[in-house]
Amino acid sequence: MELLPLLDHTSSESLYSQLYRHIRREIEAGRLAAGSKLPSVRKLASHLGISRTPVEAAYQQLLAEGYAESRPRSGITIRPSEPDLERRSPAPLLLSTGNDGVSARSLSGTGSFPSAPLKQPDIAIDFTYGDVDLNHFPFSLWKRLLGSCFLPEHRDLFRYGDPLGEPGFREAVADYAYRARAVVCPPERIVVGAGTHHSVEQICRLLQNTPYSPEATPFAVEGAISNGIASIVRLHGYRLVPLALEPDGIRIEDLYDSGARLVYTTPSHQFPHGMVMSVGKRRRLLNWAAETGGLIVEDDYDGEFRYAGLPIPSLQGLDTASSVIYMGTFSRALAPAFRLSYTALPPALAEFARAALHPFDRLASPLHQKTLELFMTQGYMQRHIRKMRSVYQRKLAALTSAVKHRLEPHFRLIGGSAGLHVLLEAADGPDEEQLIRLAGEAGVRVYPTSVYRIGDDPEIPSCTVLLGFGGLGESQIEDGIGRLANAWIPGR
Repeated sequence: MELLPLLDHTSSESLYSQLYRHIRREIEAGRLAAGSKLPSVRKLASHLGISRTPVEAAYQQLLAEGYAESRPRSGITIRPSEPDLERRSPAPLLLSTGNDGVSARSLSGTGSFPSAPLKQPDIAIDFTYGDVDLNHFPFSLWKRLLGSCFLPEHRDLFRYGDPLGEPGFREAVADYAYRARAVVCPPERIVVGAGTHHSVEQICRLLQNTPYSPEATPFAVEGAISNGIASIVRLHGYRLVPLALEPDGIRIEDLYDSGARLVYTTPSHQFPHGMVMSVGKRRRLLNWAAETGGLIVEDDYDGEFRYAGLPIPSLQGLDTASSVIYMGTFSRALAPAFRLSYTALPPALAEFARAALHPFDRLASPLHQKTLELFMTQGYMQRHIRKMRSVYQRKLAALTSAVKHRLEPHFRLIGGSAGLHVLLEAADGPDEEQLIRLAGEAGVRVYPTSVYRIGDDPEIPSCTVLLGFGGLGESQIEDGIGRLANAWIPGR
């Protein structure tokens, strides 16, 4: 097979990005057939007269997005692709008056994370998830922007505020979500929340008097999800139906068999197991929604932090049938203390969100909203994300290197291409409880993954522990992995 991309060496776009986009277009147009083999990195680089680095990067992006797969002794081959969704007009939401004044008759057609126990004196290294690096937070700048909110022209910020979120902030969020995650949603369909848990709770209440109520449908979820989110969904009366996890996301066949019309997923970085949903599977999921009149809740809890290849766009950005509810949060990108999240609603739900949500939804401070609005509109947010992505990438590299030299082959690292956590899976020996106990005796706290399991999926490893690295320094990470090696692999 020969590839003849027109590479512009004078363009501001990188060579690997140009090559990746060319191959992707050829695959989507059917000119590169499923099962056909891509040229080797060395051969294509020689053919194009470029170094191997951009070719390797382009291939890695294609593999990550599911356009291709790597087979032992067979090289990289094109995967069968799913057909694009036909463009459909959003299904109308027919409103009727119920007991609370608003209901829906027809819609046709982390996350919570492990909270760290109180630190004990003998715990030297805590791999808790949810911590972020505050050494690089722009405190002085944030203080200045917050101070500007105290000017007389901003006195309305000291009132309760709009239950859906401050209008200026929602405009800034809509622009940010489009630029950062390819989310297509106007400000009037953005609802601001006080963290992911609050956003999930808002969504569940919005769905109570619709065809997606607990009485009408179970709630399909990934085979392992945030226990906090699972608890909230159950509190609203939903029965959870677990879907098996595969290397590229949920098993779509299970979704069809479940009978559910609601599904929760973390496609850009599955929590806690770290896989990325392939493009083909994303299309199949959207096809399921269009065929069944289903609704998808996409939780993009740390989508800004991807360390290999191009950022993978949101599932919502691929949706042409208005069947995705998108959730984003600023807890990982900035700091959890601000309690700011947002939901991008389909048009049908957005029509009655204002009437369905109550005054007690005003949990996100208007002052924090305005400060973050200024932070985004003045260009600081993009710079901060770029800086933090580099910081976390260095930490992940330190963690990966330490695992390779101190724990392999006894342990395997899972999910190390995105986000702020990884899993360690034991090849044999101690189970999860023993691993956590031995680690604690060595002064290191690691966390269980079994608490996130919904049902009994045999594909989910049983002897794995979770390590968050966002709040630790590189030397702490290396020290922690060294202590784990001594505790878990005696005599090494």
